[in-house]
Order: sequence, then C-alpha cells, then structure tokens
Amino acid sequence: MAAMLIGGIVLYFYNSYINRPMFALELDPTKDTADISGTQYRIRLTNIGQDEVTRIVVNLGEHDLQNLSSLLPGQSYFFYPKPDTSPAMISVTTNEGIHIQGDYRSPTKVLGLPGGGR
Repeated sequence: MAAMLIGGIVLYFYNSYINRPMFALELDPTKDTADISGTQYRIRLTNIGQDEVTRIVVNLGEHDLQNLSSLLPGQSYFFYPKPDTSPAMISVTTNEGIHIQGDYRSPTKVLGLPGGGR
C-alpha cells in the first residue's frame, strides 16, 4: 500500500514536470504600502518553463525599460522601478516570443507583523 502511494506521488510530480511548456514566465508585480517607508514596488519574474529564456525586456512605465540577458528554469529575478517612474501596467517580452502583462497587486496585511498596521 505504501509503495503504491509513493509510486503515485512520484508519477504525479514526473507528469507535472514533463508537461511544463518549453518557455514560460510567471510575472508577480507587487505594490506594498508600509507605515514607515511609504509605498514600495517590486516585480518578480520567474522562469517556470523547461528551457532558458533569453533577452528579457521589462517595461515598467514611461521611460523605464529594464533588460535581463537570461533566466534559467526555476530562477527568479526582481526588478524595481526607478523612483520617478509612475506605476503602470508591466509588460514583459523575450527573444522566444513570450509577451505577458500584469498589473500591481497589494499583499494581504496581517496584524502583528511588520507593515501590518496597528
């Protein structure tokens, strides 16, 4: 019974791994408001595909284009907009033809944690 359970778990993870797309990115733009530091913007880009993604261009707003040469599978990278950039829709393009867009989200605040309010 235990061997069947372990075999099922291994099969599940193997199946989910081989069914990943060759090239894929996950975009997570976050707008975080804290009591002391004001509003902070950060954009996390993660390669969730099987192969390396190259020549990544991230448009963070007017006159704020940032580049990254490559991102390996499973690797993440954080982008931070320039101080004079007004927050807007984030757009990402790559050499492999990926084009994704995202809008900022605000994380949930929990009382008692830093930045959670009073």
